[in-house]
Amino acid sequence: MRTDSRLPMKSCLQALLLAFGMALSFFTFAGSLAGPATPNSGAIDAKLVRASVISTVELLNEIYVYPETARTAGVEMLRRLEAGAYNTIASKQEFADRISAELVELTGDGHMGVMVAEGDEPPTHVLQETVDRFRLNYGFQKVEVLDGNIGYLKLNKFHPDDEAQPIADHALAFLGGTDALIIDLTECKGGSPDLVRHVLSYFFADGTSLWSIVDRDGKTVYEAVAKAGVGSGRFKRDFPLFVLTGPDTASAAELFAHTLQSYGKAKTVGQRTAGIAHLVGAKAINEHFVGRFSTYRNTNPVTHTDWEGKGVTPDHPAALGDSLTMAIRMAAESKGRK
Repeated sequence: MRTDSRLPMKSCLQALLLAFGMALSFFTFAGSLAGPATPNSGAIDAKLVRASVISTVELLNEIYVYPETARTAGVEMLRRLEAGAYNTIASKQEFADRISAELVELTGDGHMGVMVAEGDEPPTHVLQETVDRFRLNYGFQKVEVLDGNIGYLKLNKFHPDDEAQPIADHALAFLGGTDALIIDLTECKGGSPDLVRHVLSYFFADGTSLWSIVDRDGKTVYEAVAKAGVGSGRFKRDFPLFVLTGPDTASAAELFAHTLQSYGKAKTVGQRTAGIAHLVGAKAINEHFVGRFSTYRNTNPVTHTDWEGKGVTPDHPAALGDSLTMAIRMAAESKGRK
């Protein structure tokens, strides 16, 4: 099934949610998936450990984006189960930590993990932000016009809240009169595809294909295109654009950088990104645990691939402490070539 690409992104993803019965979102890199101990992180017996490992393997084989990888990982987890590898697990939180680490190890997929279920709360992969640079002002930390009329935007999260889009519009309107623009994603750990698409639409002609979502059978289920009527159009032309990246640049931030780089719309400066590309969903393993699994993958219309496990390689490598200085120099030089 291919969803209608003319529908809003959110409507299409909601249709996928209904089809899978999952709490699904795009790319959000959350670091440690298991999280802090919860009231339900009590003792666990060998019977529940065994049942939960088997249920995790069954769910992995049912929904993981790469079926052969799921099969291989599942076989190894069951082998370890029979060999007694999980016999010493004594608490639910210990189980979540251990199985999270093994899912990442066996699939090579940094999005994978297990969390302790929070009572009757519906499954979700979203972790509550506690650090100000991700939480405040919807992740927009700094908007500035530097010497030489060079714009600078530091964005730490593509926030899923609808209020983030007006903030993005205000920021880019403020920077609209600059002669070059630097977007700093060195601390941007991911977030919402809606906001990625919205901001990218400032730099691409209306209707340009930005990325596609592909299921585990290799079928395209959604195509994201640049939104019509976003921005004044100045950024869409041959505008000097530089994106700062680093090892903490992950998920949706990588989608943003990879899309601009693949089309030659921006130069990336800094270090290789985290390499986390998949569309992620959360689904109950049983009443005690929630699994976080990659259920779809992203395909770029230019490269016909994604950055999973590889990261986005910068066009101009630089130490994190030097990347902004390098980008400012390059931006100043590029103004004369417009």
